[in-house]
Amino acid sequence: MRTYKSIFTIFICLFFGSFYITAQKKINVKHADFLKGNKVVYGEDINVLVGNVKFTHETATMFCDTAFLNKKENKLKAVGNIHIIQNDTLHLYGRRLNYDGNTGLAEVREDVKLVNKDIVLTTDYLDFDRKNNFAYYFNNGKIVNKDNTLTSKSGYYYPDSDMAFYKDSVVVNNPKYTMFSDTLKYHTITKVATIEGPTFIVSEKNTIYAESGFYDTQNDVALLKDNAYVDGEQLLKGDSIHYDRKKGIGEVFNSMELHDTTNNVIITGDYGFYNEISQDALTTKNAVLMQIYNADTLFLHADTLVAVPLENPNEKLIKAYRKVQYYRSDLQGRCDSMVFDSRDTTNTFYHDPIMWSLGNQLTSDEIKMYTKDEVLDKVDLIDRAFIISEEDTGRYNQIKGSSMTGFIKNNEIYKIDVNGNAQSIYYPMDKKDAIGVNKAECSNMIIYLKQRMVSKINMQVSPTGKMSPILLVPDEELRLAGFYWLDMFRPKQKEDIFNWKELPKIDRGEDKSEYNLDNTYEDYKNQ
Repeated sequence: MRTYKSIFTIFICLFFGSFYITAQKKINVKHADFLKGNKVVYGEDINVLVGNVKFTHETATMFCDTAFLNKKENKLKAVGNIHIIQNDTLHLYGRRLNYDGNTGLAEVREDVKLVNKDIVLTTDYLDFDRKNNFAYYFNNGKIVNKDNTLTSKSGYYYPDSDMAFYKDSVVVNNPKYTMFSDTLKYHTITKVATIEGPTFIVSEKNTIYAESGFYDTQNDVALLKDNAYVDGEQLLKGDSIHYDRKKGIGEVFNSMELHDTTNNVIITGDYGFYNEISQDALTTKNAVLMQIYNADTLFLHADTLVAVPLENPNEKLIKAYRKVQYYRSDLQGRCDSMVFDSRDTTNTFYHDPIMWSLGNQLTSDEIKMYTKDEVLDKVDLIDRAFIISEEDTGRYNQIKGSSMTGFIKNNEIYKIDVNGNAQSIYYPMDKKDAIGVNKAECSNMIIYLKQRMVSKINMQVSPTGKMSPILLVPDEELRLAGFYWLDMFRPKQKEDIFNWKELPKIDRGEDKSEYNLDNTYEDYKNQ
């Protein structure tokens, strides 16, 4: 008997429990000014409610002017002044409504407005899933809060998580910028936009582009990825850019590029930093400076590259620190440190500078290279200047002096002024053969070259000179003091600028000093 009673009790609980759950899912009519029912016109299970209609369903309350309620299918259609309240916080308005009480799906049409906290969403086509608490709009929609106005062709809004997802022709209007995107997520509380497709952020100051990352619209901080760049007075590119708009600071990781179109300079590296307000820039890790000329580009590598603005914002110093090597098809070189000054378009090379210009090797304590109209114009060799060119295997034309200036035309040195302690050894040519070796000394020399060969020497102040047959001159007298042929350290191709070889200790001549000595670079660096 007890067993039957237990089974009956369970049956009663299951029956009424099921009935209760089903009853809870039914759409309940709370008010209408009057009710119509006509089986012929509306159908057997349809009630027509007119005037100040009010329904409730689970956590939602719904209002309208007129409703058609299908009690059997638990569905309704409503028209006129639609208003749905969900959990006392979300308000949804429109002109027409199809509502399914079984699925909790509300299809609202015409002049649709969803209000939740400080978010207002407007569209003409919106589906609201009450059970999962999210809204989906299509055929264009707009979301407005106090900071931004966002439009797109379609989008999802999730009130519980304060997230919105936008797709197709997305536009965000902010007083400081306008954002254009293909796909975007937006957190309505934190005001952070997650970029999930090609996106432009355009302001008076610059244009930002990325295909993934995020933008904090409240704090103006962004992480930009995938073909990312910031294009303002300079163009900054990289695999990953951390950008602070308020501070004007961009920090770049991997494949950094900084384009200075005013000075025809591009700086690259695997890490970079740029301040668009002060226009300071730094790059390191495979850092490369590209100086673009009319006919060619000079590629320069150093451990670190720094760009420092001058008083005129279009002028700057670009400094290369440590293990500098550079390559251009007609010009190569190396040194410890370099400074490019855009005011007079000069490159100054410090600490053991060596320059190779076609067949000439140039060395001195400091080398200054000038360009004019983007063409190499002249070279100053300052202190212990030495120029060597290989005439034939084992034979070298040599010019030495306290300082020199080499004048350049069509990328070739055509005249050299030697100032102080001038010395030369060169091999005059008769057609293709050397006719002897000429050794000359004086205070100053002017040397003229034609097709990279000495054509004339003008010796000034106490000149001495001697032409001798080559075979009568001992080998040790065919080299000026401080001679050293350094072609093995020359970058032969662009890729060689990354392969640094340490110079040996080299006797530089009379004062017995060597390479690897400090000189004036630290003073210049602190300008």
